[in-house]
Amino acid sequence: MASEEDIESFVGITGANRTAAERVLELCGSELEQAIQLWFTDEDLQRSLSNVGSSAAAATTAPASRLSRPNRPQIGREDAQGVIHIDSDDDDVPMTEDEADDGEEVASVARRAQEEEDAAMAKRLQDELFSGPAGADESSDAVRAPMARTTETLIGPSFGGEGDDDDAHAAVLEQMRRRQQARARPTNNPFAQSVWEDNSGAPGSASSGSGRASHLANLFRPPYDLMAQVSWDEARDEGKDSKKWILVNLQDTSIFSCQALNRDIWKDEAIKSLVRENFIFLQYDKNNMAAEQYLTFYFPNESHQNPDNYPHVSIIDPRTGEQVKVFSGSPFPNALEFHAQLAEFLDRYSLSENSKNPVSKAKRPERVVDVDRMTEDEMLEMALQNSLNANGGTKQPNIQDPDELTKSIGALAENGQPSTGSAGLAAGEPAASTPQESAFARIPSDRPHVEPPADPKTTTRLQVRNPPGRMIRRFRLDEPVSRIYEWLKAEPLPGKEGVEFELKSMPPNSADLIEHLDETIQKAGLANAVVMLEFIE
Repeated sequence: MASEEDIESFVGITGANRTAAERVLELCGSELEQAIQLWFTDEDLQRSLSNVGSSAAAATTAPASRLSRPNRPQIGREDAQGVIHIDSDDDDVPMTEDEADDGEEVASVARRAQEEEDAAMAKRLQDELFSGPAGADESSDAVRAPMARTTETLIGPSFGGEGDDDDAHAAVLEQMRRRQQARARPTNNPFAQSVWEDNSGAPGSASSGSGRASHLANLFRPPYDLMAQVSWDEARDEGKDSKKWILVNLQDTSIFSCQALNRDIWKDEAIKSLVRENFIFLQYDKNNMAAEQYLTFYFPNESHQNPDNYPHVSIIDPRTGEQVKVFSGSPFPNALEFHAQLAEFLDRYSLSENSKNPVSKAKRPERVVDVDRMTEDEMLEMALQNSLNANGGTKQPNIQDPDELTKSIGALAENGQPSTGSAGLAAGEPAASTPQESAFARIPSDRPHVEPPADPKTTTRLQVRNPPGRMIRRFRLDEPVSRIYEWLKAEPLPGKEGVEFELKSMPPNSADLIEHLDETIQKAGLANAVVMLEFIE
């Protein structure tokens, strides 16, 4: 219990009422300094104790008024032990008017005190929420910033019922695609048509108008009657079941030659008949979300952004997802040539289980040019060629046609397309040999190598590295490079008998040694060198 001196000191310093002083001193264990510090640091405590003190002061008037009123008459009887007995008839004792007034007055005082405390708490919370930053003038009418505007898209429930996550995901993708297509497109542009939305009858579209715009829109409209309106996975499943190839046309609507395919190729009746019978036709816009899966599989390193790869048409094996033929870049075959090449493809390839399709040969890596050994004229020609490529003089697509690797060099025409009758040549006739293959074939395989005695002036050790390990062999410096080939052909590695191989020197030269067969080992720079052995399989 706090002393009277501490209570008076607290009231004199803080200006609080006596009830509040007693409560705070009681909370702080009669420590005057701690109680004063608590009072000035906690504003909530000041408000609550001040309200309690005022309500308590108001409540003290109630007992005084009750003392002035007459007492309630004695009810029941008291025995010798002081126990009061009330008869059952007197259970419902009526409350006198004075008692009712006293209870209502006390309840009213308590209610007002609670309302004042709630109002103070609400004002404090309002000040905290709507006032400015800390340290700002409390008198300023700071207003909270308005909530930012947000836009959301409501996604409906899955169509297939409980647990149908695939349909829900497809619904989300479909709504996102429609939102993307809903962006404003110029209505007077006949080429601003979506390849996945048949809006030929939509009001306000170019095709629904009249005159020249309507004619152009009909002329360049995507082939909706030929396209399969299915997803990529569904197209593969359908192709497996119906034994049909997947024919994909990826378009860049900003390139006219892509739009020209809708006019010249996909409206040709012969091509449409061939495609309907043997292919599942898909047409994608490169910027559409539906093409994302195709771009991920068949356009690595963002190569779909290269305009030289368009127009782009490819044929996919639905069983394995392998891209077996590609038409990429300009010039694109005309309708007659494209029909002939599709027919040739169907003659060479089949989806029957017992058929054997052509196998792609390994593509030879490009020969690394040794600038140090080039003549002045060769260096000038290479610089001129690089300058033309940098300035767009010669643009080439970076998408390789896998079908070209199944054909022999002799079956290709000068423009890179198969010549007439190339299908029969590729299927049955032997392939013509390249100059490097002829040079390799001319190297005898019956001349094993015998190491000469060690002599630092006339011999050298040559290290040959291959995937399983490495081999070290001693040669004379005046022996030709062909002796290395003769040694490896006469003493092949286990399991590599008759397999063609390449020998390349390590950097900085990095040259293919097949081009230096007649040079001596010393002249070719192979003294104490390391040579890489690569098998072509």
